[in-house]
Amino acid sequence: MHKILEFQAVVLAAGRGSRLPDVGGTVSKCLLPVGPYPVLWYPLNMLEKLGFQETMVIVLDEDKSSILSALEKCPLKIKYELIVIPADEDWGTANSLRHISNRVTTDLIVVSGDLITNINLNEVLNLYRKHDASLASLFFDNGPEEWIELPGLKSKAKPDRDLVCIDKETQRLVFLASASDFEENVTLPRVLMKKFNSLSMYSRLLDAHVYVMKNWVINYLVEVDKFTSVKGELIPHIVKKQLSKPKNIAEKKGTSEKNLEITKSIFDYAVDQGYESKIREMSAYNDHKLGSKGVYYNDQLRCYAHIPDKNTFGIRINTLSALCLTNNKMPQKWEELTGSPFTNIFHPNSEVMTNQISDSTVGDKSLIHEKTSIKSTVIGSNCTIENKVRLTNCVLMNNVNIKEGCVLVNCIVYTGATIEPNCSMQFSLIGPHHVVPSGTTGNHQLHAETTDNMITLG
Repeated sequence: MHKILEFQAVVLAAGRGSRLPDVGGTVSKCLLPVGPYPVLWYPLNMLEKLGFQETMVIVLDEDKSSILSALEKCPLKIKYELIVIPADEDWGTANSLRHISNRVTTDLIVVSGDLITNINLNEVLNLYRKHDASLASLFFDNGPEEWIELPGLKSKAKPDRDLVCIDKETQRLVFLASASDFEENVTLPRVLMKKFNSLSMYSRLLDAHVYVMKNWVINYLVEVDKFTSVKGELIPHIVKKQLSKPKNIAEKKGTSEKNLEITKSIFDYAVDQGYESKIREMSAYNDHKLGSKGVYYNDQLRCYAHIPDKNTFGIRINTLSALCLTNNKMPQKWEELTGSPFTNIFHPNSEVMTNQISDSTVGDKSLIHEKTSIKSTVIGSNCTIENKVRLTNCVLMNNVNIKEGCVLVNCIVYTGATIEPNCSMQFSLIGPHHVVPSGTTGNHQLHAETTDNMITLG
């Protein structure tokens, strides 16, 4: 495995998961269990396989100790530095990048802490390298979202959608906006139709929140200081600015007769540091077939998008449906993600007495009694499953107690919850540290200490 030296990597893992139900309490999204490991392990493992020896990880200050504790139990060789941001301030992802700007000395790969995929990221890096791009991003075209019946109260929430316009001939990303910004009609700039002849508009792509960007983008982000979100503001801004040309000195606002106090634009940051422009002038390569314009139409800013094969597995654990769907698929996708076949994965400190367990994982210091039946279930650390319990397609977080005679199907049980004997529940959510009374039955129920201000299930 070769080392990656030309890029630094940062994993953004400070999200609380605003589209997950807040019945989960203060659990960090990156610590939600997917198979035997927390969500954050998967992007770190992806970077390790790519050749990175170290990475920065942005986390909330109050989560640092729990994240460190969780990662120490995972198989990782990559060195990770947890960089904290305040939990009591409303920091966006752009604020997080500003926070680490003095550590960034090369081009940067930004990876979402909730991404799980089997893609080889070299496909994105090579697209970026090939065109000496300002920005390269990753989208998944997995077709319509898979429908899955969710635990908890039923909801008709619609997923957020992006409008993404890509030129098929060149892979240029030329338009990016949220579908919610438009009521009925979408108007594309006329210049797009003149420059590109094979435009495709997508509304069902999944933005992987993987961005490869020039080092100058970080400098621009710091100097301008007007962006809060990377995905929602910074990336669309750069994509839009591709269509502009730099102004000459006379056109710039704030120019005095002595050329003082010139207001900087993004083009003042996007300057070739070496011989890139000379090489392009001397090369016979061209990225478009029509017209006599120079390579890349002489655009100083160039953004690209990679869409891998539809068989590529890619998902972000930012909704309840994504968490449930990924755990359901994990036995089939495990070998693609890790290179080893999936078997029942039991922590060496756990005690599993039953033989009736399949496609399941058991965490550290958990105890499974012998007269139990467990299928396709994720069991966290320090859990106790008593006799005559049946679990199917469930997710149990840490310190959960399931008493004798319970039957749970497609349920999520949060940290510290207890389910008293002889309960029978399907598609239910049990909140943290909640005690479900003995004999409780029902479908699509929510059992929690409080249900005020519930976030809509996505």
